Amino acid sequence: MSRDLGGELPEAVRARLGGRDVRALMGRAHLVMTVDAQGRPHPAMLSYGELLATGPREIRVATYKSSGTAQNMRWSGHFTLCLVDAGMACYVKGRAEELPPMADFPKLARFRVAVEQVLEDYSQADIEGEARILGGITFTAGAATEQWLLDWERLLQALAAP
Repeated sequence: MSRDLGGELPEAVRARLGGRDVRALMGRAHLVMTVDAQGRPHPAMLSYGELLATGPREIRVATYKSSGTAQNMRWSGHFTLCLVDAGMACYVKGRAEELPPMADFPKLARFRVAVEQVLEDYSQADIEGEARILGGITFTAGAATEQWLLDWERLLQALAAP
Protein backbone atom coordinates (compact mmCIF):
# COMPACT_ATOMS: atom_id res chain seq x y z
CA MET A 1 0.00 0.00 0.00
CA SER A 2 1.24 3.51 -0.75
CA ARG A 3 0.91 6.73 1.18
CA ASP A 4 1.31 10.16 -0.39
CA LEU A 5 4.24 12.12 1.09
CA GLY A 6 3.56 15.25 -0.95
CA GLY A 7 5.64 17.07 -3.52
CA GLU A 8 9.07 17.00 -1.86
CA LEU A 9 11.72 14.32 -1.54
CA PRO A 10 12.04 13.03 2.01
CA GLU A 11 15.44 13.69 3.59
CA ALA A 12 16.39 9.98 3.39
CA VAL A 13 15.76 9.96 -0.37
CA ARG A 14 17.64 13.23 -0.86
CA ALA A 15 20.59 11.78 1.03
CA ARG A 16 20.61 8.63 -1.13
CA LEU A 17 20.39 10.64 -4.33
CA GLY A 18 22.74 13.38 -3.14
CA GLY A 19 25.79 11.99 -4.94
CA ARG A 20 27.98 12.12 -1.84
CA ASP A 21 28.83 8.44 -1.52
CA VAL A 22 28.41 6.63 -4.83
CA ARG A 23 31.05 4.10 -3.76
CA ALA A 24 28.73 2.80 -1.03
CA LEU A 25 25.84 2.62 -3.51
CA MET A 26 27.81 1.01 -6.35
CA GLY A 27 26.04 -2.00 -7.80
CA ARG A 28 22.50 -0.75 -7.12
CA ALA A 29 20.08 0.41 -9.78
CA HIS A 30 16.49 1.62 -9.84
CA LEU A 31 13.66 1.31 -12.28
CA VAL A 32 12.46 4.46 -13.98
CA MET A 33 9.31 4.72 -16.02
CA THR A 34 8.51 7.08 -18.86
CA VAL A 35 5.52 7.14 -21.20
CA ASP A 36 5.99 6.35 -24.87
CA ALA A 37 4.15 7.85 -27.85
CA GLN A 38 1.53 5.07 -27.67
CA GLY A 39 0.80 5.92 -24.03
CA ARG A 40 2.47 2.77 -22.70
CA PRO A 41 4.87 2.67 -19.75
CA HIS A 42 8.51 2.37 -20.79
CA PRO A 43 10.87 0.92 -18.14
CA ALA A 44 14.59 1.54 -17.87
CA MET A 45 17.21 1.17 -15.16
CA LEU A 46 19.45 3.92 -13.83
CA SER A 47 22.19 3.77 -11.23
CA TYR A 48 23.12 6.20 -8.47
CA GLY A 49 25.74 7.55 -10.86
CA GLU A 50 22.98 8.78 -13.19
CA LEU A 51 20.56 10.29 -10.66
CA LEU A 52 21.17 13.37 -8.52
CA ALA A 53 18.82 15.16 -6.12
CA THR A 54 19.70 18.85 -6.28
CA GLY A 55 17.04 19.87 -3.78
CA PRO A 56 13.78 18.72 -2.22
CA ARG A 57 11.85 19.32 -5.46
CA GLU A 58 14.39 18.45 -8.17
CA ILE A 59 16.24 15.42 -9.50
CA ARG A 60 18.73 15.54 -12.35
CA VAL A 61 18.89 12.53 -14.65
CA ALA A 62 21.48 11.39 -17.20
CA THR A 63 20.58 8.85 -19.87
CA TYR A 64 21.77 8.04 -23.37
CA LYS A 65 20.52 10.84 -25.61
CA SER A 66 19.23 8.45 -28.28
CA SER A 67 17.51 6.08 -25.82
CA GLY A 68 13.80 5.48 -25.64
CA THR A 69 13.85 6.92 -22.13
CA ALA A 70 15.31 10.22 -23.36
CA GLN A 71 12.92 10.35 -26.32
CA ASN A 72 9.94 9.74 -24.04
CA MET A 73 11.00 12.43 -21.58
CA ARG A 74 11.32 14.88 -24.46
CA TRP A 75 7.95 13.84 -25.87
CA SER A 76 5.73 13.55 -22.78
CA GLY A 77 7.80 14.83 -19.88
CA HIS A 78 6.41 12.11 -17.60
CA PHE A 79 8.95 10.48 -15.31
CA THR A 80 8.63 8.08 -12.37
CA LEU A 81 11.54 6.81 -10.29
CA CYS A 82 10.94 3.56 -8.41
CA LEU A 83 13.47 3.76 -5.61
CA VAL A 84 13.42 0.25 -4.13
CA ASP A 85 16.10 -1.17 -1.86
CA ALA A 86 16.40 -3.05 1.42
CA GLY A 87 13.77 -1.75 3.82
CA MET A 88 12.36 0.92 1.50
CA ALA A 89 10.17 1.57 -1.51
CA CYS A 90 9.49 5.08 -2.72
CA TYR A 91 8.00 6.26 -6.00
CA VAL A 92 8.88 9.74 -7.22
CA LYS A 93 6.68 11.19 -9.96
CA GLY A 94 7.61 14.32 -11.84
CA ARG A 95 7.97 16.32 -15.02
CA ALA A 96 11.16 16.10 -17.05
CA GLU A 97 12.72 18.93 -19.00
CA GLU A 98 15.89 18.57 -21.07
CA LEU A 99 18.84 20.72 -20.04
CA PRO A 100 21.79 21.85 -22.16
CA PRO A 101 24.20 19.03 -23.06
CA MET A 102 27.22 18.13 -20.96
CA ALA A 103 30.41 18.76 -22.97
CA ASP A 104 32.34 15.91 -21.36
CA PHE A 105 29.54 13.40 -21.99
CA PRO A 106 28.46 13.83 -25.64
CA LYS A 107 26.49 10.54 -25.74
CA LEU A 108 24.32 11.49 -22.76
CA ALA A 109 21.33 13.75 -22.33
CA ARG A 110 20.70 15.67 -19.12
CA PHE A 111 17.23 16.26 -17.70
CA ARG A 112 15.77 18.17 -14.77
CA VAL A 113 12.83 16.41 -13.13
CA ALA A 114 10.51 18.65 -11.13
CA VAL A 115 9.15 16.49 -8.32
CA GLU A 116 5.35 16.53 -8.23
CA GLN A 117 4.47 13.61 -5.96
CA VAL A 118 6.29 11.18 -3.71
CA LEU A 119 4.66 7.94 -2.64
CA GLU A 120 6.02 5.66 0.06
CA ASP A 121 5.12 2.00 -0.21
CA TYR A 122 4.71 0.28 3.13
CA SER A 123 3.34 -3.00 4.42
CA GLN A 124 0.21 -3.10 6.52
CA ALA A 125 0.89 -5.38 9.47
CA ASP A 126 -2.74 -6.56 9.63
CA ILE A 127 -2.60 -7.68 5.98
CA GLU A 128 1.03 -8.46 5.20
CA GLY A 129 2.35 -9.39 8.64
CA GLU A 130 6.11 -9.04 8.89
CA ALA A 131 6.69 -8.72 5.13
CA ARG A 132 9.54 -6.37 4.21
CA ILE A 133 11.72 -5.62 1.22
CA LEU A 134 15.11 -7.31 1.44
CA GLY A 135 16.80 -5.75 -1.56
CA GLY A 136 16.44 -4.04 -4.89
CA ILE A 137 18.04 -4.36 -8.30
CA THR A 138 21.75 -5.07 -8.12
CA PHE A 139 24.50 -5.38 -10.72
CA THR A 140 28.25 -5.67 -11.00
CA ALA A 141 30.67 -3.67 -13.10
CA GLY A 142 33.35 -6.31 -12.55
CA ALA A 143 36.91 -5.18 -13.23
CA ALA A 144 35.62 -1.80 -14.46
CA THR A 145 34.19 -0.81 -11.05
CA GLU A 146 36.89 1.75 -10.19
CA GLN A 147 36.64 3.40 -13.60
CA TRP A 148 32.85 3.54 -13.33
CA LEU A 149 33.13 5.23 -9.94
CA LEU A 150 35.48 7.87 -11.35
CA ASP A 151 33.16 8.43 -14.31
CA TRP A 152 30.13 8.70 -12.02
CA GLU A 153 31.81 11.36 -9.90
CA ARG A 154 32.51 13.42 -13.03
CA LEU A 155 29.00 12.79 -14.37
CA LEU A 156 27.33 13.86 -11.12
CA GLN A 157 29.33 17.10 -11.19
CA ALA A 158 28.20 17.70 -14.77
CA LEU A 159 24.58 16.93 -13.83
CA ALA A 160 24.70 19.50 -11.03
CA ALA A 161 25.97 22.31 -13.27
CA PRO A 162 23.49 25.08 -14.12
